[in-house]
Amino acid sequence: MKKSFLYILLVAFLGLNTGCQAQSAREIKRNAYLVNLVNKALQQGHYNPLELNDDFSQKAYSNYLNQNDPFKRFLTQEDLDTLSFYQNRFDDELQATSFGLFNLGVKLLNKRQEQTEGFYEEILDEPFDYEKKEYLEFDPDKREWVQNDKELRDLWRRMLKYETLNRLSSKLEEQEKALAKQDTAWEEKSFDEMEADARESVRKRYKDYFKYLSQMENEDHISDYINAFVLVYDPHTAYFPPKRKEDFDINFSGQLEGIGATLTSRDGYVTVNNIVPGSPSWKQGELEVNDKILKVGQGDEEEAVDIVDMRLDKAVQLIRGKKGTKVRLTVKKVDGSTKEIPIVRDVVVIEETYAKSTVIEDEETGERIGYIYLPSFYNNFNDTGIRRTAAGDMRKEIEKLKKENVSGIVLDLRNDGGGSLQDAVEIAGMFIEDGPVVQVKSTTGDVRVLRDYNKNINWDKPMVIMVNHGSASASEILAAAMQDYKRAVIMGSKSTFGKGTVQRFFDLDGFVRGQDDIKPLGAIKVTVQKFYRINGGATQLEGVTPDIIVPDLYSYMDIGEKDLDYPLPWTEIKKSSYDMLADNEAAFEKSVAHSMDRIKEDSVLMLIDENAKRLKEQRDKTKYPLALDEFELRQDSLDKLSEKYKDMGKDSLDIKIFTLTDDLAEIEADSTKQESTERWHKRLMTDNYLYEAIKVIQDLNGNSGNAGK
Repeated sequence: MKKSFLYILLVAFLGLNTGCQAQSAREIKRNAYLVNLVNKALQQGHYNPLELNDDFSQKAYSNYLNQNDPFKRFLTQEDLDTLSFYQNRFDDELQATSFGLFNLGVKLLNKRQEQTEGFYEEILDEPFDYEKKEYLEFDPDKREWVQNDKELRDLWRRMLKYETLNRLSSKLEEQEKALAKQDTAWEEKSFDEMEADARESVRKRYKDYFKYLSQMENEDHISDYINAFVLVYDPHTAYFPPKRKEDFDINFSGQLEGIGATLTSRDGYVTVNNIVPGSPSWKQGELEVNDKILKVGQGDEEEAVDIVDMRLDKAVQLIRGKKGTKVRLTVKKVDGSTKEIPIVRDVVVIEETYAKSTVIEDEETGERIGYIYLPSFYNNFNDTGIRRTAAGDMRKEIEKLKKENVSGIVLDLRNDGGGSLQDAVEIAGMFIEDGPVVQVKSTTGDVRVLRDYNKNINWDKPMVIMVNHGSASASEILAAAMQDYKRAVIMGSKSTFGKGTVQRFFDLDGFVRGQDDIKPLGAIKVTVQKFYRINGGATQLEGVTPDIIVPDLYSYMDIGEKDLDYPLPWTEIKKSSYDMLADNEAAFEKSVAHSMDRIKEDSVLMLIDENAKRLKEQRDKTKYPLALDEFELRQDSLDKLSEKYKDMGKDSLDIKIFTLTDDLAEIEADSTKQESTERWHKRLMTDNYLYEAIKVIQDLNGNSGNAGK
């Protein structure tokens, strides 16, 4: 929308009444720099730059409402009427670096949060009427915004009543079972006592929730505002404030520098939830689970900072730090004593984020098959020294499995959300002699083919790749390439996620000279390319359709790229030149046919499919009764339906699982690793999908036994 003198006057008027005086000069300056930088980065660097017009504005405005109040439990229609002035003016705000919508939105949201904080205390003071026939619609897309203060309070009353009902119903059921068993240790309570306990539990939960809301800062609000217009470009382009970018890097690399303790916030205290085995905290030995951290000091002499009631992410920033530096934690122990614990920070390796493998033996045939679990395509690009990468670890796991004389490998990419494109190409090259792996199209329209040039093949025997709805991006690149070459049988849910785009991070500090007073500014992740299969098709929206489709619990759910807002479209380009492994085609067709026959006769997999239909039907029923009798009737019905499926897939299958010889000494020397490995093996022993993948490997080898379990 073109700016007018009237618009400028109105923005100025609204800005004066939005509480922007609460912002510091630094925050106002920082917000302006951020919005300008992000807007320019998108216009100049995005794969599909957008025109800033009324259509863009309406989408960004809608996103802004969803960012601020996704469940429609704070803002009213009266608030929306006030904000609607900006519905077609978001583009004008960006181009003028104006913050009328931002300031007004923050003011209205803060006002409603303060108002509803008063609601919950007052509402929970008295018992609810559990005989009143009323309902709560959980899906915000199925209900309108409340009109005014009166309707807002009633919405909160019904929300709090539902949460109380949930707890009360569980308490009633628990007592009924205890009394039926004549449990002498059970302390019987009246209905009124249990109801009061349930309300108090809800009160405690919302006390913590509103405390969290009260600690929201300018950085949180401006992050939501920026992402409102950023997400119009596509679902994977996003602004990352400094803390969120740091967490992303940790997840991507599987490493961090710190003390190696997982922390949570409970009743205003930063509390130790878990100690990472092998970490500095674990080695030092004094920090324990459930310790409450009261103060954090740096080095030997710096005065400790009180972190009671501090936001968790702020406290974590104080506790994390560079390798070799010391942090002093003053903690309150479970017995009430207080102790100062010095810990020297180090690199903490999160082992669960890395590839691992094991050997599976079919009890019927005695055939040994390798299994590799790859949780992501990790790669620490910030590490200039020796670093762990998905490709490097995959190569090591394959070599270890070769020593075990396995006849095939099952590569598990289920719920692998992707990561490094470079590692996906490198891993693909381990299974083919050479050739193209993926095609990448840039903003200019140029297509680049990423190839494997290394003629060395790390694994040339049969392979099955397991995927599901959560397999995305780099996972889809690898699965698609192996499918196009006929190098591996792809097995899984009806399709993978469908993310066919490539993102790049831009550090915003690098675009600003000086201005240290407003740094760090964070980073923006921008979609800069689309990738295509070597057959010319895209995984974007469509994903990879497996050769063997197996039912899973999400078969009938709307999951994937196509169900996100503003995804880039599916397109195709010219096919790349590659040679399919024709020798595998006949064996593949035979193994796929055998597998489909087995799946149709597999009682567990058919039960999973039946349960998936039930879950879809149940998920669509989003209106909940708030009368106790109707609520319990609904819960009883759900319990009876779920009873049929409670033991589904829990039976051990006819397989044995062995730790790799190369890993044995390290695991046996560490009781924590022993326990973790045993839990992992136990899960694999009941994995029906894995069992079918093993049968497919046996088919490819011509050694399949019968299909029984």
